[in-house]
Amino acid sequence: MPKPMILRALRSKAFQLALQTTIISGLGAVIISAVIYYAAETTIKGQLDSAVKSEQAEIMSDSSGTEADIEASIHDELNDSSGLFYALLGPSGKLLVGNVDVSGALIKKLNVYKTLTVRNGLNLPAHVSAIRGMAIKLDNGDVLYIAEKANELMALNEFYSYSFLILVGGILVIGMAGGFFAARSALRRVEAITSASQEIMAGNLARRIDEDGSGDEFDRLIISLNMMLDRIQVLMQNVQQVSNDISHDLRSPLARLRDSLEDSKLMTPDPATGACFDEAIEQVDSVLGIFSAMLRLAEIETQSMRTHFLSVDMAPLVEDMGETFKVVAAADHKIIHTQVEAPLCVTGDRELLEQMLVNVIENAILYSPPGKDIVIRAWLNTAGGVAIEIADRGPGIPVSEHKRVLQRFVRLDASRHNPGTGLGLALVAAIADLHGAAISFADNHPGLRVLFQFPTTNTAIRDTTCKA
Repeated sequence: MPKPMILRALRSKAFQLALQTTIISGLGAVIISAVIYYAAETTIKGQLDSAVKSEQAEIMSDSSGTEADIEASIHDELNDSSGLFYALLGPSGKLLVGNVDVSGALIKKLNVYKTLTVRNGLNLPAHVSAIRGMAIKLDNGDVLYIAEKANELMALNEFYSYSFLILVGGILVIGMAGGFFAARSALRRVEAITSASQEIMAGNLARRIDEDGSGDEFDRLIISLNMMLDRIQVLMQNVQQVSNDISHDLRSPLARLRDSLEDSKLMTPDPATGACFDEAIEQVDSVLGIFSAMLRLAEIETQSMRTHFLSVDMAPLVEDMGETFKVVAAADHKIIHTQVEAPLCVTGDRELLEQMLVNVIENAILYSPPGKDIVIRAWLNTAGGVAIEIADRGPGIPVSEHKRVLQRFVRLDASRHNPGTGLGLALVAAIADLHGAAISFADNHPGLRVLFQFPTTNTAIRDTTCKA
């Protein structure tokens, strides 16, 4: 499986939820294990401590409490091979009699049950791994220590340690592995939905998301999405049909009206009447222009044109735009400078990209004052995408209006006295969105800078296959 898929699975919500469940299960297992261990340990310690206490009582009852009697009792117990461990220590801590020397370990810890091993400095028989006992102080100052073999307690500790590692480790490994495979399965379904959605956004409105027939929540979601897509496709077809109706039913009569006005103007010798005809023709041309721009916008926003995208070199396109508009700008005493790197390849439609640049350059020429420069730049940005910037010295656009000017029929107060429909920048935004390019505005101090940023994923192979 590709590494990006693994990383996405590990970062998915499904894996995070499985990890949380695994951690909670692990904590539960730790608590249960601790309770079981505590109960078992308490039981074993209770049995050992009871045996030690009984032996201490028996020795004390069999002797008169003198050192000689206690030594004799210990000798008797040792001879009987009871399996217990004894030590009688003098006031100085010296071992007087017994089979274990605990003077260094217990001389200062009396009346306390404690488990000791060879790590405490004891010399124990090979078959004994630990002892548990208690030391008491006698009336004459001697210390009597009796202990029971505690192999069962050590075995319990070792068993619990290994069991704890196996249990908790197993829960974590199984839980994380199960979470990973569950996340990968869910991610594959999500990737299928995402892939189909991207095809639909690219203009393939007939594309539908495939079900796997399991009837799970993903299948139910996919069924709902497909039903929604069916409805959207019908609505888009209706919009397209309305646009076609407008094109055939309104543009044709308006075109005929314009021809009639042209003929009437030619047949009218009166200059005043001719001027009225000119104004009427201009108004009809404006309406036709609005219809053309709206139809163009509708066509672009369906995004069906992506299926015909090719590799386009923006370098010669931008240079051609600069050369073409130099003459137009010079007529208004304005200068256009062009700075272009080559090659700059993107995947798109050359005519649409040209229309996008034309609209912005025409605005720059229109609003720049005479004698000012207009700079057109195109380069490869640090992310590997193509960047194009058009900067003028006009009045600019207030920051609060940057988003609004990209909407249809929006015209700022500064442009009200200039001809236009308010659809130019809306068309620019639609074309940029179709090509996955981000459009932004910035102050040029004074003036406006319009920046287009084409993403890296849209950047084609930069070689001679790029079409000029």
